[in-house]
Amino acid sequence: MAKWIVTLLILSYIYATFQKEQKGVRDIGVVLHSIFILPNRFVLGILFFLVPINWMLESLKWKFLAQKAVSLDFREAFRSTLAGLAVGVAVPAQLGDTLGRITSLRSDKRLKTLGAALVSNGIQFYISVLGGTLGWLLASTLPFSPPYDVMMEFLLVLIVLGGIGVGIFRRKITGWPAKRQWAIKFKENIQVINLYTGRDLTLALGLGALRYAVFVAQFALALSLFDLPIPFLNLIRCVSLILLAKTLLPAINVLGDLGLREFTALLVFEPYGLASEKIIAATFLIWLINILGPLLVGVFLIWKHQWNARYE
Repeated sequence: MAKWIVTLLILSYIYATFQKEQKGVRDIGVVLHSIFILPNRFVLGILFFLVPINWMLESLKWKFLAQKAVSLDFREAFRSTLAGLAVGVAVPAQLGDTLGRITSLRSDKRLKTLGAALVSNGIQFYISVLGGTLGWLLASTLPFSPPYDVMMEFLLVLIVLGGIGVGIFRRKITGWPAKRQWAIKFKENIQVINLYTGRDLTLALGLGALRYAVFVAQFALALSLFDLPIPFLNLIRCVSLILLAKTLLPAINVLGDLGLREFTALLVFEPYGLASEKIIAATFLIWLINILGPLLVGVFLIWKHQWNARYE
């Protein structure tokens, strides 16, 4: 029953997205002749090649962190990562991602990976904020005017410093006295955090940074295909700001994620006076190749492997 509900929600999400983005689909169709031409074959090849690299890096990070609690190989880590992506459509994104990853693991101790899932998502959040902060500080044009730009810089610095503090005092954070039954259970299932050394977290941060770099490169390459009169380095800065907004303003699910990216992209590129249809089409193109494809694989994996509803 759970698989049916999740699958129906995912199919509804895909249908609603295409209904909402008909203009984007038409725009992509219009520019197909200008994109899929011989001179662009190298860029297109890199763009599609980076799709599995992106999700493989996320799976490696997840495997590295989760294997402190349960035994799993890369194949299972990859499968649970895509299952998390799929469930994120049916359930609010981060909660759905965590639920999908943990539930799809075969181990009867899979709940012990809750702490690993929180750390994995936290690392990607931190990397996105850090990258967005650099993009914000280096950007020549900003979507906010004084004094809001100063307030935003203060918030970003606070998050960056706060992330360092969480990493240093992580063992104290997981050592709070729990009295209620649900709190005791939750505390037990995040104790894997205490097993991570500084070296472990540094390696996980490195994998998260590589994945972030891959996605930023993908987005910038996709935008470059639309002949935007912006230097590639400026495209990267703009993409970092788009991902920053996506990180700080999490959508309810992946459907909202697409609309948020489009809105932010239009806001970030507004000072350049670019055609809005090109920005929307480029954003939709990234969603098609980097989210929809892996999402459909995740749906297949959900049906291929039965979910075990029994918990420790």
